Amino acid sequence: MAESELGDVIRFLRTVFGVGESHRMFQADVLRWKCFTPHPFWEGSRGYALRYKGDIAAFGCMVPIRFLTGSGTVVSCNVIDWAASKAVPSAGILLYRHIQSLTGTMINIGGTEDARNVLPKIGFQARTEIHHYKRVLRPWRQFRQTGWQDWKSPLRLARDYRELARHSQAEGADLAVRRVESFDSVPDAVFPDPSVTRQVVCARTPASLGYFMACPAASMEAYLLERGGAPVGYFLLSRVDDECRIADLWIRSAEGQHWASAYAAATTAAGQDPVTTAVTVGACTPPPAFRRTHSEPVFVLDPAALLGGRNDLAVGFLENDAFYWSPNPATVRAKYISS
Repeated sequence: MAESELGDVIRFLRTVFGVGESHRMFQADVLRWKCFTPHPFWEGSRGYALRYKGDIAAFGCMVPIRFLTGSGTVVSCNVIDWAASKAVPSAGILLYRHIQSLTGTMINIGGTEDARNVLPKIGFQARTEIHHYKRVLRPWRQFRQTGWQDWKSPLRLARDYRELARHSQAEGADLAVRRVESFDSVPDAVFPDPSVTRQVVCARTPASLGYFMACPAASMEAYLLERGGAPVGYFLLSRVDDECRIADLWIRSAEGQHWASAYAAATTAAGQDPVTTAVTVGACTPPPAFRRTHSEPVFVLDPAALLGGRNDLAVGFLENDAFYWSPNPATVRAKYISS
């Protein structure tokens, strides 16, 4: 896809998903960042369009991924904004197969019901899950903003106050938090390392984190975690409306208590903005003081077994669009009812 095709892609996506111009995910600056802003793990455009008789029949945007297995690096990707015209059968699958031929492996996190039905038919396997967690920091403010939705509204308010009272933010007191503008001078040892947690982790570099920091659909913040004056980890926050998401977090430790302290420190930083009513995170293991809201399957397409059949993939919000996603305004009310 060339940048000159951006207007056609925007119109196609809005038509397929049934959204209007106000839907932030399909506005020009966001799609330009997704598809064309330089990414250290991929050269050139990351947007792919299949045309039939001159019209777009399918589209997908690649999110480049580098899996670190401990024995090597596996090139992979996820495809977001996957859309296909019903007028051209199999167009979406053809596009998927083309992208897969460029990387060798692919993953898919969650997806629509149609996507979850199609993926196993084209070779994807559900390998693990990513769990979504939430902690409400300002229950009354959130209640006032969402209003009385149904008879469960006061029960949710009581639950949020009960959970807030149950946990203390003092858990992260052994870590110092320092906000940074970039990771350019940060030692490599601060970033994910499969030898630490014995998992398949996703590579992070100063340049790749800089790409995520440039996302126009969220207000991004970067922090270092320090102990005794030395950096031992980091986290990214993304603020979307009144919600703050822990977009990425890593601490160089396999100890559960150290990870609990890191999440507590990130939650404290997230709550510094008085507008923030809730903090969310996607993780394979539960962060303390958070309530699980839902889970999504992580599908893997790996025909050459480059990942060796491993199921311990530590993926998160940065591997798709979860760290900046905002719903179609028309569906916001339904979101609050289901939360």
